[in-house]
Amino acid sequence: MPKIYFSLRQANELVKRIRKDVELLSDLNEQLSMLDNTKIEFDDDSMENFLLEVELNRHFHEKNVEMYLLLGSLIRQGCVVRDLEKMEIDFYSKHAEKEIVLCWKPTEEQVLFWHYPKEGIEKRRSVKELEDAYLEKLDRLK
Repeated sequence: MPKIYFSLRQANELVKRIRKDVELLSDLNEQLSMLDNTKIEFDDDSMENFLLEVELNRHFHEKNVEMYLLLGSLIRQGCVVRDLEKMEIDFYSKHAEKEIVLCWKPTEEQVLFWHYPKEGIEKRRSVKELEDAYLEKLDRLK
């Protein structure tokens, strides 16, 4: 699947549409982590205990399927989910004919940061820089 490139406006429109899905993805990830870290030991080998273990495993795998279906849907829309724990979502974009990554977290109302793909999130910059560069370019065209 080829990369999907977004303008800042398009990325922010997508953020509005995917917010609930991203929140659900975060919830599912938390539930799976909790289920995966829950260990149950039974005192006896009763049929009820075996059945309970099967049901817990079934529930865990159903949540896994739900999470991965949702993750696939987000990827098909152009989202790059970088970290399920911190829920960092990236969108490919271009600036000055170079590939950049627009960064978003569900705690933010809109895309606020960007960075070059090889730099990583620790080098992210404000999207205000992109907006200022665009306005400067418009001024030069006048």
